[in-house]
Amino acid sequence: MVYKMSSYDAIPYPSYCYPASAPASLNASATLFGMTPPHIKTANVLEIGCASGGNILPLAARYPEATFIGVDMSTEQIRQANNSAEILSLSNIRFIDQSIVDLNLKSEKFDYIIAHGVYSWVPVEVQNRLLEICGENLADTGVAYISYNTLPGWNAVKTVRDMMLYHGRNFKDDNDKVNEARRMLNFVSQNIKAISGPYKQTLEQEIKTLQNVSNNYLLHDHLEGVNEPCYLYEFMEQSNKYGLDYLGDADLPSMYLGNQTDVAFEALRQIDDTVRQEQYVDFINNRRFRMTLLTKQGVTLTRNLEPESVAELCFVPCFRLKENVSEGLYKSLDSLEIISLNNPNISAKLTGNVTCLCYLVMLQADPVALTILEIVDAVFKHVEDVDKETILQAFNSLVLKQIFSGILKITADKSNATKSIGKKPEVFSVARILGQNADMVPNARHETVKITDDQRIVMQYVNGQNSIESIVGHVKSHIEKGELIISVNGVTVDLGTDQFESSLQKYVDAQLQKFSNQALLVR
Repeated sequence: MVYKMSSYDAIPYPSYCYPASAPASLNASATLFGMTPPHIKTANVLEIGCASGGNILPLAARYPEATFIGVDMSTEQIRQANNSAEILSLSNIRFIDQSIVDLNLKSEKFDYIIAHGVYSWVPVEVQNRLLEICGENLADTGVAYISYNTLPGWNAVKTVRDMMLYHGRNFKDDNDKVNEARRMLNFVSQNIKAISGPYKQTLEQEIKTLQNVSNNYLLHDHLEGVNEPCYLYEFMEQSNKYGLDYLGDADLPSMYLGNQTDVAFEALRQIDDTVRQEQYVDFINNRRFRMTLLTKQGVTLTRNLEPESVAELCFVPCFRLKENVSEGLYKSLDSLEIISLNNPNISAKLTGNVTCLCYLVMLQADPVALTILEIVDAVFKHVEDVDKETILQAFNSLVLKQIFSGILKITADKSNATKSIGKKPEVFSVARILGQNADMVPNARHETVKITDDQRIVMQYVNGQNSIESIVGHVKSHIEKGELIISVNGVTVDLGTDQFESSLQKYVDAQLQKFSNQALLVR
C-alpha cells in the first residue's frame, strides 16, 4: 500500500529543529521519572516524518558516534535532506523516501523515536502503524516522542478549519487553496463585527493567529485532508494496544498539578493515575496540542520525585532578569524578579540569597548549561560563611518546583555551545552551512534561531579556521562590493573614512557577541 500527499512536494512543510524532541531532552525527562535511558552520544535514533531533515541533521552533526534514520513520504524533501547530509559530510545518517505503512525496519531497535507533526495528520491505519513501529522497534529503555493535536482545545480550531476547507474545495492547486483560505478568513473577520458573544471571540482569536502563519504551515496544519485531534486518554488507549505506556509530556510544567488552582489541586491529587489526572487538566485548560513521551510497557517509573532524580542532569534558565544586578550587590541580594523568555507577561520572584545566586550564575553561564556541582562551585565564590553542602541543599529544595514551573529546563547534554569568543571562533556547522540559504537555523542547543542577511554574510567566515582579523577582512570585501553597509546611529559609514576601520571592527565584534548569545558558537 502506498500513501502519498503530493502537497508536501508542491509546498514543503517547514523543516526546523524541535527542542522538545531532542534526545537530550527525552533522556532528561526519562531520567527525571526514574528510568535509565540509553546514552545520547551513541544512541540509535529514528525520526518519522523528518521532512528535509531540519530536526535530525543537527543531531547527527552534534553526535557523530550516534546513528540516525529519517523517514518521510515526500520525495522532494528527502532529496533535499540527502543533499544537506552530503554537504555536511555526515556519514552517520540515512534517509528513506517511503510511507511508514510500507516501512520494514525488521528487528532493529531504536533508543529514541521521534514523530513530530505526523499523528494527527494521517489516516487511522498510518497512526496505528506509527504506534506499531514504536511498540516493535523501541529499545527496552528507549523513549518515543509523538506530538499531535488534542481535544478539547481543537474544537474551536475545527470551526475555522471547516470554513477554509469548505471554501477551498473548489480549488485544486495547493497555492490557490491557501490564498482562498486567507480570503475566507478576511471575509469572516470583516463580517463578524456586528455580532457579540463567545463565538465571535473564538473566531477572532483563531483568525488573528492564522493570519500571521506561513502558507506552508496553514496548508499542512489546517488544510490537509486529514487532521483528527484526539483526547489524551484516547491516544493512550490506542498506544497501550501496542505495548506502550505513558512516560510524560515533553512540556513538563503541563504535568504539574501545582500550576492549577488550589481546588483543582486538591481534587486531582487524589487520582493515582497520571493519564487520568492530565486528562482532567486538559479539560480545565482547553489544551490543544500535546508532545507525549512513551516507553515500553513494564518499565518502572517513579512519580514521587526527589532532587536526586536530576542530580546528573544539566540546567538551562528559561527566565531573564527584570533588572540587571551588579556583582557588588551579590552578597546582600535577597530577592530577584525574573521574566519568562517566551512570554514577557509571565514573571516570577526568587527569594533567599543562595537561591538568587544559583539563578544568577546560571544566567551568567548561559548559553552554556551547568550541572549542579558547577552551580554550587560558582555560588560558593560569592558567599561568606556558607559551605557547599548548604548551597546544595538550598538548590535542591527548589529545583523540582523550578523545573515544573518552567523556570528551569533540564537536559542530559551540556552541548558544545560556548560563551567565549576565541581567537578563531566557530559557528555550529549546520547553522553556518545551511544558513547560506535559510533564515532559520539550528543552534548548538537544538533551538531554532532567526538570522539576518548580514549575519549570514559574517557567519560563513566564522568557521574555526579564520582569526577575528581575517573575518574582519572578509567582511570588508563584501562592503567593497556593495553587498553590505556599516552604519552608526542610522548613518552609513563610508569606506576610506577615519571612522570606517573602527566601526567595522565594532560591527564584527557585535556580530560575534550575537552568535555567542544565540548559542551558535561552539568550542
